Amino acid sequence: MRLDRLRDRVASGPTLAIGLVLLSSLLYSLGYALSKRLIEAWHFDPMQLFVLRSLLALAGLAVWRLAGRGRLSLARLLSPPDPWAQRLAAAALVVSAVLAMIGYGRLPVTTATAFSYTTPLLVTLLAALLLHEAIPMQRWVAVALGFAGVLVIVHPGGSGSQGAGHLIGTGAALGSAILYAVYQLLIRRMREAAGTADAIGQAAIVGLVLLGGAMPFVWRSVPPGAMLLVVAATAAQTGGLLTIAAAIRQGQISQLAPWQYGGMIWAMALDLVMFGHAPGAVALAGAAMIVMGGLLSQIGLSSRRKAKRLEAGR
Repeated sequence: MRLDRLRDRVASGPTLAIGLVLLSSLLYSLGYALSKRLIEAWHFDPMQLFVLRSLLALAGLAVWRLAGRGRLSLARLLSPPDPWAQRLAAAALVVSAVLAMIGYGRLPVTTATAFSYTTPLLVTLLAALLLHEAIPMQRWVAVALGFAGVLVIVHPGGSGSQGAGHLIGTGAALGSAILYAVYQLLIRRMREAAGTADAIGQAAIVGLVLLGGAMPFVWRSVPPGAMLLVVAATAAQTGGLLTIAAAIRQGQISQLAPWQYGGMIWAMALDLVMFGHAPGAVALAGAAMIVMGGLLSQIGLSSRRKAKRLEAGR
C-alpha cells in the first residue's frame, strides 16, 4: 500500500517534473553537441540544420499519425487553436534554436550551455511579472546560486574569452536564452489549448516559413554520415522539447527553473567525450553550486504544500 502511494506521488508530483527537466537538459545538450559536430566537421549553416530538423519532425508526426498514435491532423496543423499565440511561440523557438546552434558552433559545449542557462533566471523573473506566480525568497536564492555556478564555470575574463568568434557566440547564446524563456512562458499560458504535438508541428511549419527563403544561399549537400547525425540531433532535440513541455505542465515554471541548470553537468560530460575538453576543478566547483541551487529550491516546499492543503480543508 505504501509502495502504491509512493508510486502515485512520483507519477503526479514534483518528482516526475524534476526528472523530466533533467532528461530534457540531457537531450538538449546532446542535440546541440551533435549540431556543433555538424557545423565544425561539415560546415553546415545553422539555418539549414533547423530546416532539416523541421522536415524530419513533420515526417515523424505523419508516421505517428498513420500508426494511429497521434491526433494532429493536417487541418489542425495549418489552423491550430489560438493560432497567433502558437505561431509566436514557434517563432521564438525557431530563432532561439538557430541562435543556440551559432553559439554552440563558436564556443565549447560547456561554455555555450553556461551562457544559455541564464534562461532559468529569466523564466523566474518573467513568471513573477507576467504569470503572477508567487516566488519565495528561497527560490530566488536557489536560482541565483545556480547562476553563480554558471559564472564560476565560464569565469568571464579567462583565457578563452577573447576574439570576435567568442563575442558572436556569447551574444547568440544569450539571445537564445531570452527567446527560450519567452517560449516557455507562452507554452505555459497555452497548455489548455495546445499539446506537445502542436508545439512540435508549429515549430516545424514556422521554421520552414521563416528560414526557407535562405536555403538557396546556404544549402549544402548532406552525405549519409552527416544525415545520420542530423537524425540523431533531431531526435534528441525533439525529445528535449517533449520532456520540457511535459515538465512545464506538471509544475510551476519557477519551481522547476533551478533544475534546468543540471544541463551543465551533461554539457561537461559531452565536452569531454565528444570534443576532448576536460572540465577542471573550477568547472566542477561551479557544477556543485548548480546542483546545490536545484536542491535548495525544493527544501521545505513539500511541507508548505501540505500546510496549504490542510488549511484549505478546514
